[in-house]
Order: sequence, then C-alpha cells, then structure tokens
Amino acid sequence: MTDVVLVKHRVEPGKTDRLREWMAELRSRRAEAVETLRHEGVYTEASFVESRADGTFLLTFLEAEDIDRAFEAYESSTHELDREHREVLDDVLADNQPEQTIELLYQVANPERP
Repeated sequence: MTDVVLVKHRVEPGKTDRLREWMAELRSRRAEAVETLRHEGVYTEASFVESRADGTFLLTFLEAEDIDRAFEAYESSTHELDREHREVLDDVLADNQPEQTIELLYQVANPERP
C-alpha cells in the first residue's frame, strides 16, 4: 500500500494568478516534472485551487511509497524545477500559516490501474 496525503495552504491575496501561471509552466515542463517525481519516489501529484469567501487555498494530493522520504527528497533536491517550485510557493503561499494536512479517512486503488 502506498502513502497518500492531501495538504492545504492559504494563498496570499492577489497571488492566485501567479500560482496558476506557475502550474501552467509545470504542465509545459512535464518531462522535468516526471524526473523530479522519480527522484522523490512520488507516483502521483495533483494540485487544486479552492476559492472560498474566506480566501483562496492550494490543495496538493501526493501518492508515494514513503511520503516522509518524498518530502525530504523534495526539500533537498537540486533539480532546477524543484528550486523554482520552492521559490514560487514561498512567494504565493501565506506566511505564518501552518500547513494543513487533511485527515485521510479512506483509500483504495485499483491494482490493475495503468
């Protein structure tokens, strides 16, 4: 069984467009993104934007063999894409707001998935 996590961060007011631009760039640099996932031991990464009356939030879903190792590999990564990703997130995510990990209640994966 793999580890899965959903993490939620508040986006700074006025920074959502910058976040969307960066995510579009990540999609255009797919080969680099896949290489960073391999380095981190991540199988799936997906990000979502939640817009609510009390603010905008970035939600990121990760699936990895070992989620703690994946986070450590990302933080210490020397891949240019990871460095740029950290810079953008430092710019767009709210300061002094603890990361929120959403409690997992249920997970099932089709063992025959591609």
